[in-house]
Formats: sequence, C-alpha cells, structure tokens
Amino acid sequence: MKYLRISIFLTTLALLCSCSSDLYYANSFLSKFRKGKDSAVEQIYVSLPKEVIHTNSSLNSVAGFSLMSEQQQDSVIASLTAILDKVDDSLFLDQFNKAFLFTLSRTRIPIVLVGDPSQLPVADDSHFTIDVAQIEAEEYLQPTRSDFRTKKGMYYAYDYNLRHFATHVWLRLDARDSNDVLYFKNDEIAEDFQGTVKSIKEGKATMQTQFHRIDVNDAYRMARRLGSACATLYVEKLLAEYVCRAKGTNESYFYYNPGYNAIEEVIPYDEGIKQSFEKM
Repeated sequence: MKYLRISIFLTTLALLCSCSSDLYYANSFLSKFRKGKDSAVEQIYVSLPKEVIHTNSSLNSVAGFSLMSEQQQDSVIASLTAILDKVDDSLFLDQFNKAFLFTLSRTRIPIVLVGDPSQLPVADDSHFTIDVAQIEAEEYLQPTRSDFRTKKGMYYAYDYNLRHFATHVWLRLDARDSNDVLYFKNDEIAEDFQGTVKSIKEGKATMQTQFHRIDVNDAYRMARRLGSACATLYVEKLLAEYVCRAKGTNESYFYYNPGYNAIEEVIPYDEGIKQSFEKM
C-alpha cells in the first residue's frame, strides 16, 4: 500500500508539473503581446462572411411542397416563418463580425482583414489565418407534447409547436495546404412553454398556458454571442498549438477569458477539446 501511495503521489506530481509548464508557455505567449515585446511578430489574417444562408427546415416536413405553385409555396413559407423573414443580413453579420473581431483583439495580436479569402497568406508559425467560410441562420418548428395522468388513470395531452432558431458557422483555421479542414460551431435558442392544469371537470382538463416566444432580436443577440464564442475558441486553439510547438508536447487545454485577456482555467487537453470546434 505504501508503494502504491508513493506511485500515485509521483504520478500526480508529474501531472501538476506538466500542467504548470504548459501554463507557463501559454502565458508567455499572451504576455509578449501585452508588453509589446520584439518577439511578438505573429499576425492574424481574417476573412469575414459576406452573406447569410437562410434555411427554414420546417419546409422539409411539408408534403408536396415542391409541387406547389409559387403562390402556394409563399403562403406556406409565410405560415411557418416568424424570424428568418425579419432578419436583416447586414445587421446579423455586423453583430457576428464585430463580436468576433473585438474578442480576438483582446489578445492584442495584430489583426489584418482580408476581403477575398483566396488572398489569405499560407499559414505558418507567424501568420495565423481565419476564413469564416459560411454562416447559416436556421428556423424550424418542433412538435412537442405535454401530458399527464390523473390519480384515477385519466390521460390528458396538449400538443403544440416550439420555434427554434439556430446559427451555424463553418471556418477554415490556419490552413497550411489545399487539404485544409473545416471547423464547425453553432448555437441555438428555443421557445419555452409552461402549462398549469387549473381544473378537471366532466372529463375535460382546463389548462393555463404561457409561451415564452423568441424574436428577431434574440437572433441578433445569438449572432453576437456566437461571434465572441468562435473567437474565444480560436484563441484557445492558438494557445494549445503554441505550447505544443514550444515544448514539443502539450497535455493541457486552456480556457481563455477575453474580458481579462487571461487564461481562466487549465484542464486536460482531451477533456477541453471536446467543447471546442467540431472538425468536419
């Protein structure tokens, strides 16, 4: 038992030392830009999206939609749409882009905007590249049921639809060759429902219902939140890769806080990467 305890202690000590070393290198990367050191030569080249793809997935469940006349299709689309038709693409992109750039700028790494993604430089250890290749706004209705059973075994159900709105982003990050990888991140909000049974009389239930609806302003807030989230995740990616280059290995994932331009927490890399971008 004594030798087992010693072994566990040494293993834990090794992990702590490794994490401490990883954190040192990650902090040194951020610090050189805060202090404006001559070694802070890296730049981030960014190409931002110029259009938003609109998708109403509720149309997929409409039988014979493709066979309808244009007037009929317009009528169906109008009946199933409450947010997409009100989204101003310029405002939506402005919310995403400004939040993305502001969060990225907190690192004090110089940012160079590139209008045409084909003109982005080849990424290397000093030239970081971000191409926000595509952004999609999606709306759909989710059929939902609230039900209950009384003590006497009577069953009641209330069917309704809850509206969902999602934003999906595809990015090319630090692409070093033609076989670059697409990274993906999204966010989603949904309406909420609360129902309270007020009475049961003559075999019928009376329910008081309350829906918490979402609107186009929620969509703009989501775009802003997702822009900041994508930039934060990118900085965390930079930190992990920098440590790996500097040390030759990296076992840590660094949670970055843009508000303080600092690393907030260190966790095992395999655990943290699961919450990062998804590789397509």
